Amino acid sequence: MPKETFFNLPEEKREKIMAEVVREFRDYRYDEASINRIVQRSGIAKGSFYQYFENKEDVYFYLLALIGEKKMENISPALKNPGSLDFFSLLKEIYRAGIEFGLNHPDYLEIGNKMMRETSGTIWPKILEKFGPQGQDAYLGILQRAQNNGEIRKDLDLRLLARMMISMQMTLMEHYFENHGDKGYSLDILEELDQFFVILKTGIAGGKP
Repeated sequence: MPKETFFNLPEEKREKIMAEVVREFRDYRYDEASINRIVQRSGIAKGSFYQYFENKEDVYFYLLALIGEKKMENISPALKNPGSLDFFSLLKEIYRAGIEFGLNHPDYLEIGNKMMRETSGTIWPKILEKFGPQGQDAYLGILQRAQNNGEIRKDLDLRLLARMMISMQMTLMEHYFENHGDKGYSLDILEELDQFFVILKTGIAGGKP
């Protein structure tokens, strides 16, 4: 998180710095991103940057946290009355809201896409450590309600299932862009979700020979 000196800055200056942080991580993956470019475009001294943030990792995680908060604001309406939807309908509404958030915030979308390509980078283990539990906890609440309602089996390990669903969601996005990248990011991704939901509902086992 930023140091107190950052929050003591005038709002306009904070916004200018963060706009350049967004630009940098939109245009470059983490290992290629440069504090030098951020400070040059922000019009601040490099020493001042370190009065506001510990290092590049600190400002990157702060940015990801801000994006996550704004995304949750977009998704929250789908969660206001979860009891009105069955488990799979609720999941689809959450995914739809997430896709619409990306369409409405293309810079954040590109930052997210670059983050998803960091699996072989130096920052990936720290991303998982910092944000992985949050994603699992978000799924756990939905899964627990579905299990209590008899929509999913009682014998399932919900924490394991939450991890599997996050991995499947990431794989689904990779599959979409590998096969339909020419379409760009759109609500067409929801069509891919239909097969994802079939797998969740029925598994992959065929009939007995």
